[in-house]
Amino acid sequence: MPPLPPDLPPVLEVYYSPTCTPCRLELPAVAELATQEGLSLRIVILDQEERARAELGAVSPALAAIAESRTEGAPGVVLRDAGNGEGILPYARSLAPSGETCAKWSGRLTVQRGRDLLAACARLLTSPRRSRS
Repeated sequence: MPPLPPDLPPVLEVYYSPTCTPCRLELPAVAELATQEGLSLRIVILDQEERARAELGAVSPALAAIAESRTEGAPGVVLRDAGNGEGILPYARSLAPSGETCAKWSGRLTVQRGRDLLAACARLLTSPRRSRS
């Protein structure tokens, strides 16, 4: 994934497959996060794009609009490439504007967990090891 311009907020990236029951169960929380001011969210569809977009749109048209398809590769490979060593869902991560992963989460995503993942980017960007003095 190309780096984001440095003036953009961190991104919460949520991986989705309609065959993943816990992924479907977390969609209301993901939809709530999508409505929050100043929060950047990306949903990555891993397979069955048409069905996935229909399910996302049924929860919130905004979710279908922000979804990106990565169906060209096997879902497990896409997940491992995103830092999920087990290659299983549910999975989410936060990305700094540089494209660096700030934090990862395997398991059902809640609104608070999404906020925590994004807060990890703020901690990463302000940590002493990153200071340029």
